[in-house]
Amino acid sequence: MKFFDRSILLINLCIIVGTLLAYLAPVIDPELTWTISFFGLFYPVLLIGNFVFLLYWLFKKQKYMWASFICLLIGWSQFLGFISFNSIKEEAKEESISFMTYNISNASYGYDKKKKNRDEKKQAFINFLEQYKDTDIFCIQEVGDYAYDILKKTFPAHFIHYKEKGAIIMSKYPFLSKGEVDFGTITNSCLWADINLDFDTIRVYSYHLQSNQISRDAEKLANQTELDQKQAWYDIKGMLRKFRNHHLQRSRQAEKIAKHGKASPHKVILAGDLNDPPQSYTYYVLSKLGNDAFRERGSGIGTTYAGKIPLLRIDYVFVDKALTVNSFDIIKDSFSDHYAVSTVLEWPKKTEPTD
Repeated sequence: MKFFDRSILLINLCIIVGTLLAYLAPVIDPELTWTISFFGLFYPVLLIGNFVFLLYWLFKKQKYMWASFICLLIGWSQFLGFISFNSIKEEAKEESISFMTYNISNASYGYDKKKKNRDEKKQAFINFLEQYKDTDIFCIQEVGDYAYDILKKTFPAHFIHYKEKGAIIMSKYPFLSKGEVDFGTITNSCLWADINLDFDTIRVYSYHLQSNQISRDAEKLANQTELDQKQAWYDIKGMLRKFRNHHLQRSRQAEKIAKHGKASPHKVILAGDLNDPPQSYTYYVLSKLGNDAFRERGSGIGTTYAGKIPLLRIDYVFVDKALTVNSFDIIKDSFSDHYAVSTVLEWPKKTEPTD
């Protein structure tokens, strides 16, 4: 084998090892080791790498393509958390609700320091939201005073649960009870509400877990024209430290939500910004409480983050296993660094009592 092919094969094997570690990330508590979770974050890149090497060896030397093929086959269930192949379902039954979740980044994309521009941007954002004012239940994250004022005016018929910490629940149906899963932070929160539907009572959670806060650091590093190796290494270590600390925080936050949700006397729906991909411990913890709506009824690549880091799915709806996901859509808007997620949920058909 030539030196070039040996080098390519070595890189291929490194990609495979990284992918296998990404498969392990959901089931390993980062308290034990946080480094594996880092591979989970880059799963989309590793996935693409495996496909590229598979195609390369297919035309170059086919016996070497089987390593990537088997690696992809082992992680098929993980692959379906990134790309889904579901068909459109029939029209929803009478006992169903429309449900959305959206991190609106405090409507910052609808804001401008200049009043004229601000009024135009604000109205454009309101026009976008008004398309969904008939949504039965709407979970929203990163809501500050500016965004809250917009939401109150745009959704006047909805009951609103808001505690000035960012997460919010809006519902066309009344709340029976409501509260908070307190993380002990100012910027991250999880609100819950028991909602009285006409045909059932459900408990809804709207959550926004701790951000990695590394996007700006990554952008700064990528945009450096003259690379100072010492400074670059210092910046990379800082990013890794942030990722480790914040991933640990998210893991504990997810466990708090899961503990609260398990004690619910009603069917549970959890929605919001997890700030972690499906290949993560936090996803694994919350997915125990319900089915991932994207896996159930999504189609195509499930990217929900519109920021600088590509191919990230970090916004989710976990649906009680007693319910059916009728439809699922990711709305590619331009008013936030997240995309809105929309779904329709069905209740099982009631069987008539027999004589």
